[in-house]
Amino acid sequence: MRRWRGPLIVSVVYLGLWLGLDAIASVFQARQGVSLWYPPTGLSFVLLLVCGLRYAPLLLLTEPLNALVRGRPDVSWLGEWLSSTLGTAVYTTVAWLLLRRLRIDPRLPGQRDVAWFLGLAAVAGPLVVAVGQVLQYTVGGLLTWGEFFRGVLGFWSGRATGVGVLAPALLIASRRLPALWRDRPPLPGPPRVGGRRTAQGAAWPDRLRPRWLGRLVDRLHDGRLELVGQAALLLTTVYLAYGELDVSGLDLAYLVYVPLIWIAVRGGLPRTAFAVLVANALAVTLVGRDVVESPLRLQLGLVTLTLAGLTLGALVTGRQANIAAAEHAAVHDSLTGLANRVLLMDRVAAAAHRAERTPEARFAVLYCDLDGFKGVNDLLGHDAGDELLVAVARRLEEAVRPGDLVSRLGGDELAVLLDGVTGVEEAAGVAERLLAALAEPYALDGREVVVTVSIGVAVADAEGLAGPQLRGEREDPVGSREDGHAEEVLRAADLALQRAKATGGHRYELFNEPLRRQARDRLGLRAALRRAVGAGAVTVVYQPIVRVADGRLVVVEALARWRDGQRGEVPAAEFIAAAEETGLIHELGMQVLEQACTQAAQWRRLFGPVAAPRVAVNVSTRQLLPADFPARVLALLDRVGLPPDALELEMTESCAMEPGARAALQRFTAAGVTLAVDDFGTGYSSFAALRERTPQAFKLDRSFVARLPDDRPTDAIVSAVLALAEHLGATVTAEGVETEEQLQRLRELGCAQAQGFLLGHPAAAEQIEREWLRRPR
Repeated sequence: MRRWRGPLIVSVVYLGLWLGLDAIASVFQARQGVSLWYPPTGLSFVLLLVCGLRYAPLLLLTEPLNALVRGRPDVSWLGEWLSSTLGTAVYTTVAWLLLRRLRIDPRLPGQRDVAWFLGLAAVAGPLVVAVGQVLQYTVGGLLTWGEFFRGVLGFWSGRATGVGVLAPALLIASRRLPALWRDRPPLPGPPRVGGRRTAQGAAWPDRLRPRWLGRLVDRLHDGRLELVGQAALLLTTVYLAYGELDVSGLDLAYLVYVPLIWIAVRGGLPRTAFAVLVANALAVTLVGRDVVESPLRLQLGLVTLTLAGLTLGALVTGRQANIAAAEHAAVHDSLTGLANRVLLMDRVAAAAHRAERTPEARFAVLYCDLDGFKGVNDLLGHDAGDELLVAVARRLEEAVRPGDLVSRLGGDELAVLLDGVTGVEEAAGVAERLLAALAEPYALDGREVVVTVSIGVAVADAEGLAGPQLRGEREDPVGSREDGHAEEVLRAADLALQRAKATGGHRYELFNEPLRRQARDRLGLRAALRRAVGAGAVTVVYQPIVRVADGRLVVVEALARWRDGQRGEVPAAEFIAAAEETGLIHELGMQVLEQACTQAAQWRRLFGPVAAPRVAVNVSTRQLLPADFPARVLALLDRVGLPPDALELEMTESCAMEPGARAALQRFTAAGVTLAVDDFGTGYSSFAALRERTPQAFKLDRSFVARLPDDRPTDAIVSAVLALAEHLGATVTAEGVETEEQLQRLRELGCAQAQGFLLGHPAAAEQIEREWLRRPR
């Protein structure tokens, strides 16, 4: 029963409205059987376009049911059925063409949809029906050809006006009910006309004019007052045009276009459609008080008014939609539909201004980054990655408060502006909600994918930003006077995000004073490092690597050292990481290589190729990725006179297995440069990758050497690595040897080389010469 309840209600309501509209139309008949306008046809089109073509058989009942209700004794049932069948066939065909073939949107959002609707539904359809109906009267020669044409025009103009007037108004009104349009996307809204001025957009005269004048101007700009003016002008012009047909012989019908143009320009198609409906209804009411003997001129005038008004409204709406789409695209992300960085920064700046004016106002920025998004792109492709970003955007919008702004900054970085929070606790609560919402699995390409998010939270008010001030304090590395509040808050949230990712991800971090100090120190370190690299202030020391069997020096590892005037001796791990982040690693790495290779070549000239040690230099993945890196290194070796087999390049396991570094490693191997895997055993070792790219040396990580000789599992692992290296033809160097017991156990296991404080600390080139090369061992 539930399946039939809805269609039954629709059918009853439709038939009741159809009969009522037909009765109203009959009151305003120009002559027998010819109405000034016939709105039931517009209702029939709305039924087919909104509720579907399955209601077409209902149209067959309208005219016979109408004749039955009226109870006319002279009715021709055959003629009624023929007329109803013809009308149903034509209107159903037209609706099918509009919906299926032409794919118009029956909500009439734009110019194209209105043009096809007016062309087929309001012009072509009623014309065919009118020809068919008039032909019924011509059978047997009852009508002359002149009467035939006038009859066709009379029937057509009445039905065309009925469709053009009633159907657009009902369709536009029905688009406010989302349940009717489940399969259609939301309509783009036109930009607001005459809206309130923003605080930033106030012109200087607004501050100078008297208050009463400002209130008067605001009232004149009130949209409701404008509607009253439009309605008054429309009613007046329609009355002058149709209420007083004989005004000194003047035709005043064109006056109606004046308010229609005003309404179309200000309100677009929706308001114009209802204005046309009101104008037609009022005109027919005024003219139809008496039966008109020659209605054709009036009917054609109403048709022209209807078609012209709706077309003008569609043109304006199309223009507004294009402007709105352009404005939307300028401040929104094309993939996810979220706000972009431009809109976010504008809203954050506005929130910061409110915070400066209102002491109790607070706002927060949540900077979000997906954990493992690159893996989704690599595994499933970029299309799946885009689909994931869209799904994440929708979850974010559902998880935040209605007034919050969600934006995409680029890639998998997103941000949320919480304007109007009570404090840090509320912002942290929203962050926890986002963590939970985004951790739920996603269905992508038939697979279940789980990604998490890291979030940095910065809360600001009039007093400050957990360290950085909204007022005053701007001349620090974290924020500058040019960047403004928005950049300052966003950078603070970004710093908290970096902290969250550095501590494992899938968590949130609040921006605080320690983070601010850390950021200032890091920025200062980067600037100082750039100056040091530019001045060539980074030096090189060398740590001996000896042969375990006889203690002879075979290799020295070149280690970068930097002493800053303010910071003193900067740890290598700290400034190397800063060089990686800033891209200075390329220039710094070449400086270290040149110093080390120049020193090794000098030792070969002084002490001979046999006594001089090879030199080992660390390289990172970022250094190996540029295509010209091998050529630059080999050119350096040629320039300083060092043969390639005297150079050893050390890299981590992950660097050695990086697909992008494969070409560089092959070039070095072909040239004779030794490749060594540093810290072996602590990364994600891939034996398949080792088979394809076998290094000539392994450096056993110090964490294994430290447990020798007492830890049996470590002893077994070291033995296995030594056996693997022997079968691969590679040399093993044990790092971090600090005791005689460790060295003795390595000698027993057959380890070829060792390095550590027991054997020698990093030292300058002169000390290496004095203690290792000039002194017989």
